[in-house]
Amino acid sequence: MKKVLITGVAGLLGSRLADWIIENKPETEVYGIDDFSGGYKENVNDKVKFLNLNLVSDTSKVSECFQTTKFNYVFHFAAYAAEGLSPFIRTYNYDNNLRATAHIVNECIKNSVERLVFTSTLAVYGHGSGGVFNESQQPAPIDPYGVAKYACEMDIQIAGEQHGLDWCIIRPHNVYGIKQNIWDKYRNVLGIWMFQHLNGQDMTIFGDGTQTRAFSFIDDALEPLWNSWN
Repeated sequence: MKKVLITGVAGLLGSRLADWIIENKPETEVYGIDDFSGGYKENVNDKVKFLNLNLVSDTSKVSECFQTTKFNYVFHFAAYAAEGLSPFIRTYNYDNNLRATAHIVNECIKNSVERLVFTSTLAVYGHGSGGVFNESQQPAPIDPYGVAKYACEMDIQIAGEQHGLDWCIIRPHNVYGIKQNIWDKYRNVLGIWMFQHLNGQDMTIFGDGTQTRAFSFIDDALEPLWNSWN
């Protein structure tokens, strides 16, 4: 039986991927780590073998978990994705994105994890090219959140070159759906709009309103996320 670890399992991506695996891949054991800094306990499927841990402050317990369980695959979704807030919480941003990821990378190397799947962000591209983004563009982040995520990407790729770590990096953008946190006013535009609408507030729109945005329903992304391990 394959063993899969999902960090950030109480958040939108992590909790819904755990649900999908449990429903569609019964031969797979799902383990999850979260500290509920952005997700909720009730999001976590009852069949997930769950650990309430912080990836920065509970490093010894995280290491023990890797050593005793011997995961086949790791989906590293844990992050504090408040891009606009990141210039004002630099240390917190780098701790919970870059340092946390570095620890996961180390554990994957030491415990021979077959593949690490990491969710990055469109923020690594900064302004992009005229508002159009594609993978051929050179990343040029413009805020600490984008810097942290791009540093994570580079560290993972270096680990692949130096230590043979197999990896896959995905950059989801504007994901929404069931189990979404709509209470954090600093991240996820659709969550912000949902909260504002439910509370009879005007929805915040920057610019003149003629710009376009793409949004991705989480359930459309679950099977592709699962397939990213092979």
